[in-house]
Amino acid sequence: MSIKYHFFGKDCAIDRGLSERISLDLALRKKNFSPAAVLFVNQIHGAEVVVVDHAEKIHGNQNLPKADALVTNLPNVVLGIITADCAPILFWDAEKKIIAAAHAGWRGARFGVISETVTEMKKLGAENIEAVIGPMIQQKSYEVSQEFLDDFLHENSDNKFFFIKGEGAGKYWFDLPSYVEKKLKESGITKIKNQRIDTYTNEQDFFSFRRSAHQEEKDCGRNVAVIVVGGGA
Repeated sequence: MSIKYHFFGKDCAIDRGLSERISLDLALRKKNFSPAAVLFVNQIHGAEVVVVDHAEKIHGNQNLPKADALVTNLPNVVLGIITADCAPILFWDAEKKIIAAAHAGWRGARFGVISETVTEMKKLGAENIEAVIGPMIQQKSYEVSQEFLDDFLHENSDNKFFFIKGEGAGKYWFDLPSYVEKKLKESGITKIKNQRIDTYTNEQDFFSFRRSAHQEEKDCGRNVAVIVVGGGA
């Protein structure tokens, strides 16, 4: 039974509230996913993890649990995360058939969503965990303030390596993908694929919150990352 994953962008329009799933169902079908269930969470930029290790724990589409990651060892259950510049991270142990999906903005990454996800996977028996970081905002598209930089330096002075001087006074470019990768390595993961696809500059293919804000659009839409054990050809 294989592990499958995919990162959808504008080829699968889905609203932030996850109330309309028709386009997702069609997109999954086109990629030969045929799951028994598709699970999301109510993302809150935190470190909470929902573990689905029994069929009774499979939740419906209403009143989604507040969390930023999902872990399961059940076959044919798709785990989904929505993003619009933050990091979509998919995890798996191919031998033990344990998977996870996490949404990691700078807050979630900093405050432990990655380490908590890995911890919960290990509780289910995962040992050789791999991860892929999907499309997200890249450094040259992510300008931050002096205050933002100072806050990260307060956490760890080595964080200076994730910033380069920006174009204006007190402005810096932040390398969130590398920061996320660092957190994965600190959690013991060595097999990491970082796709380095910029949601901000790839306007044709992906939604971007920051790009939409700069263009004064009403809503930016959401990208979807999914992973499943089995669930299709």
